[in-house]
Amino acid sequence: MAEKDESRPEPVIDHGSINGDHIDKSAIGNVTEVQGNTHFHETVSAAPLNPWSWTSIQLYCILLVAALNATSSGFDGSIFSSINAMTQYQDYFHHTELGSSTGIIFMIYTIGNMIGSLFTGLICDQFGRRAGMMTGSLFIMVGAIVQTAAKSDAYLLGGRFTLGFGVAIGTSSAPTYALELAPPQWRARVVGYYNTFFYTGSILATGVTYASAKNNSELAFRLPMGLQLIPPFFIFAGALLIPESPRWLTATGKKEQAAAILAKYHGGGDTNHPVVQLELREFEESIELQKASNLWDYWALVKDHNARWRFTMMSFMSFFAQLSGNSVLTYYLPSMYKILGIISVERRLLLSFANSIVSATGAVAGSATNDKIGRRTKLWVGSIVLAGLFGAVTGFSAKFEHGSAGISTAFSNAGVAMIFLFGCAYSFVYTPLTATYCAEVLANPTRAKGMGVHVIMSNCANLYNTYVTAVALEAINWRYYLIFVGLNLIYSFIWWFLGVETRGRTLEELDEVFNAKFPPRAALQKHIMVKRDGHLAGLSDNSDLPEQV
Repeated sequence: MAEKDESRPEPVIDHGSINGDHIDKSAIGNVTEVQGNTHFHETVSAAPLNPWSWTSIQLYCILLVAALNATSSGFDGSIFSSINAMTQYQDYFHHTELGSSTGIIFMIYTIGNMIGSLFTGLICDQFGRRAGMMTGSLFIMVGAIVQTAAKSDAYLLGGRFTLGFGVAIGTSSAPTYALELAPPQWRARVVGYYNTFFYTGSILATGVTYASAKNNSELAFRLPMGLQLIPPFFIFAGALLIPESPRWLTATGKKEQAAAILAKYHGGGDTNHPVVQLELREFEESIELQKASNLWDYWALVKDHNARWRFTMMSFMSFFAQLSGNSVLTYYLPSMYKILGIISVERRLLLSFANSIVSATGAVAGSATNDKIGRRTKLWVGSIVLAGLFGAVTGFSAKFEHGSAGISTAFSNAGVAMIFLFGCAYSFVYTPLTATYCAEVLANPTRAKGMGVHVIMSNCANLYNTYVTAVALEAINWRYYLIFVGLNLIYSFIWWFLGVETRGRTLEELDEVFNAKFPPRAALQKHIMVKRDGHLAGLSDNSDLPEQV
C-alpha cells in the first residue's frame, strides 16, 4: 500500500460564497464536501472542544434548565388533550369531546400565548434571558394553581390563559438563551435537543392522565393539572444559578463577563481560544446595531432586503410547523383514535401515551442528525413524507365513517400505525428545527423581538388548530385531514425552492448569505478549502496550491 504524502494538502469543498466549480479537484487530491463558511470551519477545526470534559458536562446541565421550558410546554400543551377525553372531566364541567365549547377551552391557552409573546422582547432585551425564563415560570405556576382549583368554566379559562401567557415568555426566552450559550460548532445539536424536551413533558402528561383516569373522582383530572407546577418550579430555581447569555452581556456593555463565560464553556478557560475570539469579534460588531434598535421598533425585522429574507424564513417555519397536521395530534389525538373506531377511553389514552414515546424517538434522531443533514433538505423531503403518511391516516379513517361494524380491526390498527409514523416523522423533521431555525435566521439585534413574533405567528396558526379543528372534526370527520395533505405538498416545494440553508455558519456570518440577491442560491455556493495539520484553511491563504482551471 502506498504511503500517504503528508506534504500534500487535502482539499475540502465548502458551501459558502465562492464558486468552486472551476477547481481541478484531481490535481489536489481527494475531495470532501462540507457546508458553511470557510472562516467558521477553519476556526473550529483548529481547536476542537472535548464534548466529555467536565466543563462541557456543566454546560449541558446549564442548558438543561433552558430545556425544562420545552418540558413545561410539552406538559401544558399535551395534558388537556387527554383530560378532554375523560368522562370525569366532561361530566364535571358539562363539556363534550368535540365542538365549539371545547374549541374555546383549547383556544384560550393559545390566546394567552399570543399576548404573552408581546412582552418577550421587552423582558429579554431589558432584563436578560434568565429573567424571561423566570417570569414565564411564575406565570405558569399561577395558571396551574388556578386551573387545578377551578370549579367553573370561568376559572378554567382564566387558568389556561395564564398558563399560555407564561409558556409564551418562557419558550421564547429559553431557545434564545440556549442558542446564544451553545458553542457554534455544537449549536444545531444542542438547540435541537432542546426541542426534543417537549416530548419529555408530553410523555409525562399522557402517562399521568392514563394512570389517573382509572380513578372515578375529580382526582382523575385535577392531579395531572396540579403536576403542571413541577417543571416551572425547577426552571425558576435553576435560572437563579446559571450564567447569563454572553450575547446579552456584550450588548449591555458587560464584555468582561461575556468573555469569561465564553472562555470557560467554549474555550477550555482560554480567552485566546480561536472560537472565543471569533465570537467576541462578532459580538462587538453587532453592539452598535443592538443599541440602534428601539425597544418597541419591530420595523427592523423587515426594513431591508436582508431583514425581509430573514423574516420570510422565520415566517415559513412558524406557520408551516404548526399547520402540517401535528397540532391535530397534539390537541385532539384521542378523537383521531375515535374516528378510527376505537371507543374505549382507556385504550385511547394508552395509545396517546405510546405515541408520545414514539414521537420522542423521532425528535432525538432528528436532533442527532441536525449537523449531518442540511435544514433545507430535511424540510423539503420531510414535507413529502408527512403528506404521504397523513394521506394514509385519511384513507384508513374513511373506512370507519359509518361505524366499525363489519370492518376488520386491521384497518384500525393500520391507521394507528400511520398516526405513530406521522408523529415520529414530524418530530424528526420539525421538532429539532422549529425554534432553532427561527433563531438562526434572525439577526442578533432583532432576535429576541423576532422570537416573540415567531411565537405570535405560531399561535395564530394554533388559533385555527385549536378551535376550527374541534368544529371541523365534528362536522366533516376524516375529510378535514385532506387539508394538511395538500399543505404539506405545497410546503415541500416552497422549502426546496426558497429555503435558505444555515448549517455551518455562525449567526453573524449568515449576513453574507442574506445580503445576496437570492439567498437560497448563495447558501449553496462553494468555497475551496484544504486540510493541513488536522484542520481546515481557506484556499486563498495557500499560494502553493495548484492554479484554478
